[in-house]
Amino acid sequence: MGRVIDGTLYEYLPKKYCFEFGSFKSENVLIFTGGLGDKIATVPYSIPLYKALKEIGWSLINFDFSSSGGGWGTGSLARDFEEMSALVKYLKSEEGGSRKKIGLMGHSTGCQNTMYYFTKGERDENYISLDFGILQASASDREGLDLFLSKEEIEEANSLAKKLIDEGNPKELMPYKYVGDIFDTPINAYRWYALYTQRGDDDFFSTYLLDEELRKTFGVMDKPLLVLFSGSDEYVPESIDKDKLMKRFKNATTPGMWSENSTIVKGGAHALGEGSEPGAMDLALNSVVKFIQSL
Repeated sequence: MGRVIDGTLYEYLPKKYCFEFGSFKSENVLIFTGGLGDKIATVPYSIPLYKALKEIGWSLINFDFSSSGGGWGTGSLARDFEEMSALVKYLKSEEGGSRKKIGLMGHSTGCQNTMYYFTKGERDENYISLDFGILQASASDREGLDLFLSKEEIEEANSLAKKLIDEGNPKELMPYKYVGDIFDTPINAYRWYALYTQRGDDDFFSTYLLDEELRKTFGVMDKPLLVLFSGSDEYVPESIDKDKLMKRFKNATTPGMWSENSTIVKGGAHALGEGSEPGAMDLALNSVVKFIQSL
């Protein structure tokens, strides 16, 4: 079934677009980036989030970049950062609405994009500081892969990815047998290695990371951070202690930057949609609103 979504589409780079939900164009905006395979408005809570933000005078902007849809398989967090930076610059411009406050919220692997912007992105003369970050469903891609492939298959795929990279072929595509039935998108050796090896470039949230490693990311956050971990996330192995992991994230975060509105969303599935308990999405969105209002 189709649907009509009101809003405004902007071209922030040639053939790259962002979508502002509704007709309300606030000077304060939340940029939202989804996870692997997501595009504009594919995350279930997109419309409810827009409505909740509108009530407090904020706009929601969802954007399309090279990694959207199936593009993530041949991308990188560094490329995403460049395009996100261009979007922020556009939104600050007169053409983009001369926005004043801008926050960044990531869902799933979009959480890596959020963390990268605040903690890894190059802070040169073109860097524009944002006002806050939000992580929703910050699950480890590496640990999540254990739910789909055997230990032997993962080790085999990781060894092949490393071999291709070492031979100077990071853009070589991984064999279909590792990616076809799970991802339905081509993945090159570099992105596989970044996502699915321990301490790869995408590895921000795994339980095996040492406290000092977490402090190199969470510990350099210089803006307020809200973390919403889905309590019934189908992509998080049951063996993972979510309470313990959240405490480790909190303890590693720069003093004063961790929001007390951060929580494990009881009964929340990965994207807070199908499979969630009643009220889970509302709990998460209320936490977002309270967090923004507290700033």
